[in-house]
Amino acid sequence: MLAGLLACSGSDSQDAPRVARSTAAEAITEALPLEPAGRVVFVEPASGFMTDEVYDADREIVSFDAALGAMVSAETGAVITGWQVDGVDLDWSRFAVPFRVRFGTEEGERRAYFTEAGPGTICNLRFSGADQLSISATFETPPNP
Repeated sequence: MLAGLLACSGSDSQDAPRVARSTAAEAITEALPLEPAGRVVFVEPASGFMTDEVYDADREIVSFDAALGAMVSAETGAVITGWQVDGVDLDWSRFAVPFRVRFGTEEGERRAYFTEAGPGTICNLRFSGADQLSISATFETPPNP
């Protein structure tokens, strides 16, 4: 399998995009709250809000499957393996850039967003083929009215 990732840390620097490629075995997450289908549920500690839906910059939804160690596109069902979840922290075994689920309010509802761990900007996710994903930076942060 071949996977590509554009570093989402572009909002921190003007460096050229970095690309990671991997054929390594994928990690499996452990001891996470799960829905019946194996989806990871993210919990906002301050409010107790819980969701398994995570929005990207285009407001496309992904979820994370703990049993598969995978990100799953709600729109296409595409599966990207190699993800590990620890609370709200996300790690993709194919690249060293850390990600985090952050919460915000949009259109009157509480939501979870796929963000860079450092600056907290929402990333844009593009599923480009079998087990292929690109992640690009934005300057947008989770909305909080």
